Amino acid sequence: MLRPTPGTREVDDTLRLDEGWVRALFLDLYGRPPYAQERARWIGADRTELVDDALRSEEAWRHWLDEQLYYFMLIDTFRPVGTSLDELPALLARGAMAPRDALHRIALSTSFDLRNPGADTFVTVVMEQLCGMRVQKSTRELEIGKAAYDGNQGLFLGEKASSQSDVVAVAVRHVDAARHFVEREHERLLRAPIDRRDRSRSGKRVHRKPAEYVALLREWLLSDAYAARVSQGAPLSNRVWVRAIYVDLGGSLPTVDDTESLRSALDGLGDPAPLRSAIVRMLLDADATGAPRADEIDDAGEWVEGVFERLLGRAPSDEERAAFTETAEGASDGPELVLYALLTSEEYERP
Repeated sequence: MLRPTPGTREVDDTLRLDEGWVRALFLDLYGRPPYAQERARWIGADRTELVDDALRSEEAWRHWLDEQLYYFMLIDTFRPVGTSLDELPALLARGAMAPRDALHRIALSTSFDLRNPGADTFVTVVMEQLCGMRVQKSTRELEIGKAAYDGNQGLFLGEKASSQSDVVAVAVRHVDAARHFVEREHERLLRAPIDRRDRSRSGKRVHRKPAEYVALLREWLLSDAYAARVSQGAPLSNRVWVRAIYVDLGGSLPTVDDTESLRSALDGLGDPAPLRSAIVRMLLDADATGAPRADEIDDAGEWVEGVFERLLGRAPSDEERAAFTETAEGASDGPELVLYALLTSEEYERP
């Protein structure tokens, strides 16, 4: 679908996209920074247009699916590959499936079953991860669910169930599942707990009409609360950080295997900062992602400004421009030192 060229109509200044906004939205919605052509397209445009474009994008829903799989710990050896889950992003992008239905299919997948073997583990995870329940306070429901898992009929969460698939279907349809989904999605995107009344109201809304989650998501992304989240910054998850560093240095995404292997290594550390620094150094040394040499840059000051805008979403201060320009011009590997400093900074990791 053709989109209006930025600048062809008047844009509300409160919704006008700058470098920082475009970067933040792409990282949240696509799980990667924008490519050069996307930055050129969206800077100065209306935030509403970018959000609407993303909500119709298969790539954005693929990132959403990745986030859900990670939430359910369907990663590493449990990551589904070549299954019916592969078609979910396209269905979600077309509006042919609601997110609730996608969660239902995830919980029915072989990967979910293998990750949570046996009646006790499976029903516990369904109750806790789908509905947000604490099984210690719902032991009766747990026992009924375990019996249903084994083929015995019972009234699980208020509905009849007599199979493993019934347990999943009943849980997915429960109002607590809608409330919990809204709660965790709000925290994932806005990096803040949802207000209790909003949780109840939005949960009921999505429970009654599951497709309303897309409209709710749009409202969040256009809200003052999301604007506050962008202005404050928020830490990048290890997976998104890996994808970001590859795009920012090489202009393309890493393979799924590279993403997951590096993410797994970073997740296994209490403090991932040293390994993140080592990965930045590795990529800077790689042929395809190497930094320019000082004599390859015509105007070091202009190059520094461009790097700040691209990596940090803002222009450098006068002091930063002077200091980093001096570094870039000071030695043949000066530009590499500039890139290393910015890519390992706290600001880069909190867009």
